[in-house]
Amino acid sequence: MQRRFTLSCVAIACLCQPMAAQAKTWFEVEVFVFERPAQSTSEQWNEQPAKALNSQAVDLISPMITTDITGVSLGLSGCNSNDWLNDNHDCNDPLTNKTQKSHPSVVPVSIAAPTEQVAYLGEPPVLLAESQAQFSDMIASIKKERGITPLIHMTWQQDMKTRRLATPVRIFGGKDFSDEYTFHGEPVINHEQDNISAGLTDFSSYGDLFTTRSQSQPVWELDGTINIYLDHYLYIEQRLNLRRESEKQVDLATNTNYGSPVDTVNSQPQAHKMVPFLQSIALNQNRRVRSSEVHYFDHPQLGVVMQIRKMAQPTTAKPIDLGLQTQPQAQGQPVTSTPL
Repeated sequence: MQRRFTLSCVAIACLCQPMAAQAKTWFEVEVFVFERPAQSTSEQWNEQPAKALNSQAVDLISPMITTDITGVSLGLSGCNSNDWLNDNHDCNDPLTNKTQKSHPSVVPVSIAAPTEQVAYLGEPPVLLAESQAQFSDMIASIKKERGITPLIHMTWQQDMKTRRLATPVRIFGGKDFSDEYTFHGEPVINHEQDNISAGLTDFSSYGDLFTTRSQSQPVWELDGTINIYLDHYLYIEQRLNLRRESEKQVDLATNTNYGSPVDTVNSQPQAHKMVPFLQSIALNQNRRVRSSEVHYFDHPQLGVVMQIRKMAQPTTAKPIDLGLQTQPQAQGQPVTSTPL
């Protein structure tokens, strides 16, 4: 009796697996974001900095544009002159140093996988190759308009879920402002020249000079997330921010970082001062859409073109990599075994 019950449970589980696979709805998504020319309008943009990003967002872009430079900078970070003189083994141990990534100063407009990709059941969103995109003619037409600056174009496939379970996709592009501004838009204070003038001999100081850019978090011109979820209908929820250099007025009595409240030229007290500021312009929209239709999200400073396409549903799980790859060999050279 117990054996028959066990077999029945196994049979039910086997029948449920195909149904669960069919219940998952995969779609293909293509996005093109561009910046409009700055226009003199009466609309006033908020001077509040960009909000913190969703830390759970799927990042399909960084793996395509970043480079691991940990090995290059191992000897220039983490240890001071005393550590090296004392022959500290940790200074040369890569396991005790954090991985360091280098990124370009400008994100390429086209973000794509090097080869055509396929989706697998139970896997996260997958970035597609440029040959799998369909916006090339439309993008060429948009770029003909005066003042248009393309920021990002990418295509991916993902399993659509309810809003509660959906995971947004990170979208960023354009210039990296981290050398000039913080994430909150304030100007970066450069202490490197002060360190050099002070004649510091600590090796870690020189290490900072080398790794400042790779260790800092980039401040992208375009940054945010796109969340697509399924609730009887498809919905696109955008949380994007466009950063532009601007100025803002500060109160010198409460912001001493911007200098003295006394005008050094006229020796007159001044209460306010215009200072550089990296303005963040938000695009926050949530729209119900139909699949296969091309959707345009209008904004005075940004343009977003999106399409959600039906696709052949994945039917298999991702193959397991057993790590049994053979060592590469020169063409025409036989593999010979070496006696132990």
